[in-house]
Amino acid sequence: MAHSIKRKALFLIPLLLLILAVGGLAVKRVNDREKKKAALTPTKRQPLPVRCVRATLGPIQAFVFGEGTARAVKRDFLTFEKQGKVTYVKVKKDGRTVREGDRVRGPRKGEKLGELLASLDKRDYIEQSKVVRSGLAESEQNVNAARARLRQAQAQEKLAKDTFRNNKVLFKKRAISRYELDVARTNLKTAESTVASARASLDAAASGVAAAKARVVQSRLPLERSSIYAPFDGILTYVNIKKGDYFAPNLINTSSEEAALRTVPMVIIDPNEFEISMELPPFEGVLVKPGQQAIIMTSPSRPPSLSDLDSDKTIQGGAVRGEVFSVSPAISPGGRSIQVKVRTKKGAKKIRDGMFVTCWIAVEEKTDAVVVPFDVFIYRQNKPYIFVVNESRGVVEQREVLEGIAGLSMQEILQGAEKGALLVTDGRHRLSNGAPVEVIEITGEK
Repeated sequence: MAHSIKRKALFLIPLLLLILAVGGLAVKRVNDREKKKAALTPTKRQPLPVRCVRATLGPIQAFVFGEGTARAVKRDFLTFEKQGKVTYVKVKKDGRTVREGDRVRGPRKGEKLGELLASLDKRDYIEQSKVVRSGLAESEQNVNAARARLRQAQAQEKLAKDTFRNNKVLFKKRAISRYELDVARTNLKTAESTVASARASLDAAASGVAAAKARVVQSRLPLERSSIYAPFDGILTYVNIKKGDYFAPNLINTSSEEAALRTVPMVIIDPNEFEISMELPPFEGVLVKPGQQAIIMTSPSRPPSLSDLDSDKTIQGGAVRGEVFSVSPAISPGGRSIQVKVRTKKGAKKIRDGMFVTCWIAVEEKTDAVVVPFDVFIYRQNKPYIFVVNESRGVVEQREVLEGIAGLSMQEILQGAEKGALLVTDGRHRLSNGAPVEVIEITGEK
């Protein structure tokens, strides 16, 4: 019997262990389920700290950006049209010859030529001019002689007319014969022919004078073409000759603008007005119109500002005011671009000829627009959104907006925000619609 009890005990022990294991597993599953329920139970979300800015009502302008090289509107390449040795280069009062940066004088009222800057050896042309002038003097003497002959012929004509008139009276009174009357008539006709011939000779002599004067003018052309005169008041930017050099027109290299500037004898500019030629993409070029205001930046480190367009304010930091001069109606076949030319206003002292500059052209403007800075926007699926703070509830609302004019530092909002709306800037990328926030700073407000 004892053996039977022992066998039953051995059978019950594994059964009890199995029951305990199943019970423990059931308890563990119940505890895990409770933990999952606890984890799924919503907890109060902590507000996220954000910085904000208010939408304001103000002016905004849309700009088109381009780059180009500034060139003086009035610029002239001064060269000799003849070849020869340079015998003269203008000498200043201090005894030095002219050089880059010197101001020169153009023709004044009533003058044909400006200041003489340089000339070639022109002794041959001077001698030829002397010969031509002597020919003019001879032609003028021929005119004087022809006038004297005409006066003499006119006097003979007057005498013949008086004689014929008197003989006519005498013939009627039978005081003279018909033969004497015919002789007087013949003398009158001869005198009239002599006057006509003398008048023709005078006209021919006058034509000779005109031709001689034309030859004198023609003889001056080589003198002018072998000299360089200042065409207008300006500054010399390149002086590539000196006394004693030999010059020939074929020495000028016209393969490029840079080569021409380095080989042409002199270059003069008027530094009061410059022009910048730019190539803009067609979608921007069509927005540009002649007369639109522009800001020309000579310093790449400083962005333009709206105050730069205000003519009542002093412009600072290397900026120059200008306006659009012309817009090409054609698209260039090579670059697929539209050429736009911007000209500076008078007194652009910050720009130098050949300087590479950037231009900002104001193509659109509104005086009263809802404007916000660029850092309030967040783009999702290529659509612009903003987060507007509900100040009473302390949560944000995500809104899709319709953008308007994009300015230099501000963006117009046509739909989705109104004046005074509090918009999130810093921290917007961590937000979602309805998220609680804590505004730690409002830019522009104390």
